[in-house]
Amino acid sequence: MNTQLTKAAERNSLPANPGLLSLSQMASVTFLGILFWFAGAMIVRIGTPLNFFGQEPGLLSFLAAIPLSWVSVLLIAQLAKLRNPQLVPGVSMGLAAATFFDGIAITWLPWIYGADHSEIGLGAAWILWGAFTFLGAAFVETYRRSVKRK
Repeated sequence: MNTQLTKAAERNSLPANPGLLSLSQMASVTFLGILFWFAGAMIVRIGTPLNFFGQEPGLLSFLAAIPLSWVSVLLIAQLAKLRNPQLVPGVSMGLAAATFFDGIAITWLPWIYGADHSEIGLGAAWILWGAFTFLGAAFVETYRRSVKRK
């Protein structure tokens, strides 16, 4: 391991491996993951009665998730102070927290998503798609930043 990198990590209380997250970063991305899950759940709750997740409008909601996720990844990177090698692990940890809460809510607290249980599946599919777009945006943004630096 590079001695200078290790000393710099100790001074800044960052892990020696540049892809690892500090404890404060882990707490930040976990909190942000839960916050973004809750925002998604509220979008499902409000959007389901407006037919935002039906067959035809579902295409628009799925497409809208792409730029929304990209901006959210940039926000997560800034708020959690993630460096480029930390972006994918950080977003992944946030997604793990979000998926954990989503699974619990769908199983035991489905009313969070709205009263119509028959339409919750459409909103849940949108949240699952959102998880993919978050992770995809993190990979693409990491690549974009790496190419930009060269």
